[in-house]
Amino acid sequence: MCNIPNPWTNISWNNTIADIDKGFSIKIGKREFAFGSNDYVNFINRNDKKRKGKGIQPVKLTFDNCLPEPYFGDKDSEVYLLNMNPGEPDPVFNCSNDWDRVYEKYCQNMLNHIIQEPGLLFNNQDRKIIYNPDKYGKIINDIFDSKRIKEFKENKDNKDRFPLRPHAGDVWQNIAWKTIRESLKRDPRLFILEFFPYHSTSGFAFPKDLPSNAYRNELIKQAIAKGKLIIIMRQANNWYKIKEDKLGEKLEKYPNKVTLRCKGRIWLTPGNFTIPSNMSLDDVLNRF
Repeated sequence: MCNIPNPWTNISWNNTIADIDKGFSIKIGKREFAFGSNDYVNFINRNDKKRKGKGIQPVKLTFDNCLPEPYFGDKDSEVYLLNMNPGEPDPVFNCSNDWDRVYEKYCQNMLNHIIQEPGLLFNNQDRKIIYNPDKYGKIINDIFDSKRIKEFKENKDNKDRFPLRPHAGDVWQNIAWKTIRESLKRDPRLFILEFFPYHSTSGFAFPKDLPSNAYRNELIKQAIAKGKLIIIMRQANNWYKIKEDKLGEKLEKYPNKVTLRCKGRIWLTPGNFTIPSNMSLDDVLNRF
């Protein structure tokens, strides 16, 4: 039982920012912004255009037509993955019809820990939802109609953006988990927490003290108290700097922690694990 109220229970297409985060004051240099405001979004996106001239992907932070993804998966699992943020939202989801309502309901169930399978999983070829419908009730197998997908693929502006990524779980399932799944001969049980729960095309100076972070931090504290395996995928420095109850220091010194050798590749493969001396590879794999 988490002692901090879940701030993500009211998320919908009409409410894409956690209520507790809305209007939170963000200070950047001498300026101050209300989190989620147009001024804040415009400042982040405009201020970061200079990255493009240096060959670095500019940031596009957005709260429109996309649902936050602070976590997904099974919070009762023995493996917690600490990631960066959900990345670019899927442009096909735009809350325009019934297909989007199915997706919205799925995400709401995930945020309320009703569904605890790791992400909304799609086959990248035919876009079929991969999970057991009998377990969660009757849900439409294909969240898109073929006409909509066809029109999106034929749009020349989107030619490099397909296969789409409707949820972070799609990428993890089809890429990052492949080797683990093959080793276990089943899908792994895990829980992924994002350092920043909202969508952007690339990383930036994420605000570190959002009110919704308290829930995230409490889940991590409980994982540490129970001795769960924690794998830091990205943003290790930011995770180690969490000041609340010295959580960052505890994470840095935590004995049941795995980091990745290659920071640019977040694949869960044995060769990419930096395993502490108190654990073996089998110890790590057996936790999933």
